[in-house]
Amino acid sequence: MDAHASNVDPITLEIVGGTVESIRREMELQIERTARSVVIREGRDYRAGVFDRFGRNVSSASGAAHVDPILQHYDLSEIEDGDIFLWNDPYHSAGGITHLPDLCVTQPVLWRGQLVAYVQAFGHMSDVGGLAPGSVMIGATDIHQEGIRIPPVKLVSRGKLCEPLYRTIITNSRYPHDLQGDLDSELMSCRVGVARIRELFDRYGPETIDAGFEALLDRCARALREVALPKIPDGRYRFEDFVEVGGAVAQEKREFIRLKVTMIKDKDRVTFDFTGTDAQSPAAINMAGDERFYVKYVVSIFRNLVPDTIFNAGATRVLSCILPKKTVLSAEYPAASSCRAFTLFRLPELCLGALGRSLGGQAPGSCDTRTSLVYATTNDEGERIIARDVLGGGGGGRPNGDGQDALNGNVAGRSVPAEFLEAFYPVIVERDGLAPDSGGPGLHRGGLGCERLIHLKRDGTLGVRDDRLQLQPWGMAGGLAGAGTTCTLAAQAGRALSFKHKVDAMPVTGGVRLHVLTCGGGGWGDPLDRAPALVAEDVALGLASQKSALEDYGVVLDAAGGVDNVATERRRAALRASRGPSALFHRGKRFQDLAAAGRITLTEPD
Repeated sequence: MDAHASNVDPITLEIVGGTVESIRREMELQIERTARSVVIREGRDYRAGVFDRFGRNVSSASGAAHVDPILQHYDLSEIEDGDIFLWNDPYHSAGGITHLPDLCVTQPVLWRGQLVAYVQAFGHMSDVGGLAPGSVMIGATDIHQEGIRIPPVKLVSRGKLCEPLYRTIITNSRYPHDLQGDLDSELMSCRVGVARIRELFDRYGPETIDAGFEALLDRCARALREVALPKIPDGRYRFEDFVEVGGAVAQEKREFIRLKVTMIKDKDRVTFDFTGTDAQSPAAINMAGDERFYVKYVVSIFRNLVPDTIFNAGATRVLSCILPKKTVLSAEYPAASSCRAFTLFRLPELCLGALGRSLGGQAPGSCDTRTSLVYATTNDEGERIIARDVLGGGGGGRPNGDGQDALNGNVAGRSVPAEFLEAFYPVIVERDGLAPDSGGPGLHRGGLGCERLIHLKRDGTLGVRDDRLQLQPWGMAGGLAGAGTTCTLAAQAGRALSFKHKVDAMPVTGGVRLHVLTCGGGGWGDPLDRAPALVAEDVALGLASQKSALEDYGVVLDAAGGVDNVATERRRAALRASRGPSALFHRGKRFQDLAAAGRITLTEPD
């Protein structure tokens, strides 16, 4: 432990740590309560963070970006009380912001003339320009096609708003009122954070708070080093997964982009080496992150080993990453990145697979929690409007229980409530619930995905983006893969269109219906070991079908829905005798069919 950090008594440290998390939550609530767009107000696609005077994140690593762009582009003598900085350009963000719709607002905290901390907020804006409504498009091939690029600039100088810059940013959006409301909510969020940080320094003074911040970082590092890492045998553990990119742009000949990691455990350190990951893509699924940024994301997988720890920048003292140049994770200018969410959200899962291998399967199955739908149309007054919904998918089954249903990939995110969509947009949500049989069968089944049937009443454009349209979330330790996503567009009469890949701004006519079944989580453990009573309960609740009970779980139900124990034992014995040994990972029938056709390959067997 740092000697400076050891000067803080345990009670004071708990107060400081609790206050930091309270400040972060209050900032995020300020955004949610005052933002205007459906993306932030209802979908909760925003983050906040608290940083010490060195730019280290001392609050939980909830997705907040870096302070580095300020430190790299401004001398400390140029920072004055009341300044607020803004940026969104991935190539001027030190790896902390990864696509243009995420406008990042950061305010230095000055206390009695001293720079003592930073507070930060960023959220996904409805639109910042570019080729298509919403500024997220898989078909972009250059970042200049994706919207306005903003390097680190002072939007507010000494408390005074730079009106020309502010108006320029707002004017570049198709939905200026949404953007203005959301940006204003971030600015106010930072002001709330500054006030609370000053109150903390007023109460304890800089020496105690600086030591407290250092102790929070050290506590995170010690939890990883002393609790999590001893559970992992030393060694090298590989895993790979894929991002679906087929059909995106003519320049991209690959159907799937390979992400590969080698997790290297060596005594009290873990390194994630991404050598073997495919080169950056002509399509917009690239990331311009850096090593420290990726540590912030992959540290989340260790919650399986130390569930009560708040992870912050202290994780970089124990974890590190190796990034080869010009891969899809380390793209170089001017690679497009607006649709990078699928690469970003695959990253922790990739590392979770390596962790699961190191623990002999004692880790959750895969989950995929992001089906993005964007409907751009007009309202009764002829004004442009846009509805963006991110539907959740099932969480992976775990060694100690079933996966959660309908998880959303955003931190504290949620699917937009049907009532909100119907109140503010020309749609009718005709069906909204869980998708039966979507969770991967297992001793502990995967969580269920969502089912949503949406009647689009007006002409407009539709974007559909999902990363399990061709693949499935993998199962772990004998568990089976979760169902992949299915997405169908059907008119009242006529032929239905089944989506096989991501689509940007496709014209649609009023009256069509969009039917989406999002993917379920991968199962954990042998489904033939699941308690028959639990299988019967799932069937009774409509979570699983009788067919799945019989074929996947080997459970025979009688006419009343009860378990026929004798027939079940016989059925399970026959199923066990007919199958071969199971692999540690199960990627599902879609992967098997693609592999048989030579369209996808693993560099190493599961």
